[in-house]
Amino acid sequence: MKTLKLLEYSQFLRHKYLETLSKLSWEDLVKDRGASFPSLRDIYLHIVFVVDAYINYILQGNPNYPSLNYNEYDSIEKITKYLEQVESKANAYLSKVTPEELARNIERKQKDGSTFLVPVEDILLDFFQEETHHRGELIALLWQMDVAPPHMGFIQYLRSQTRK
Repeated sequence: MKTLKLLEYSQFLRHKYLETLSKLSWEDLVKDRGASFPSLRDIYLHIVFVVDAYINYILQGNPNYPSLNYNEYDSIEKITKYLEQVESKANAYLSKVTPEELARNIERKQKDGSTFLVPVEDILLDFFQEETHHRGELIALLWQMDVAPPHMGFIQYLRSQTRK
């Protein structure tokens, strides 16, 4: 199931980006850079939040996911702990995903109150592209700081997994 492989790849990259971010000074991490979310920390936390909201809440039948107070994450250790908690729950769900689960429809509500049905696999692909957008922001901002992003393309990732 290629969709799940993409999600494994995203998880691998989340850890690589956290490694890179953890090497920056706290001031660099929280500096407002005028992106979709003000700082590198906030962009990264949003990425983790989307994992939580999509996989741990929406796909498991609870559309009432909690909000995130970015300022509560005042250390790399707190960010790491949040990532570990979110991924632990997400991985428990993803490890049990079957083709039938990927085809299951989820009712999504629009801001105008209307609803529509979306297959789980489409929601997972939407999550993947959402994370990719924000990873691109991290790449650009790191380049602006003369910091090499830890990016690895999907094919490179697949090759690295077959060598283990």
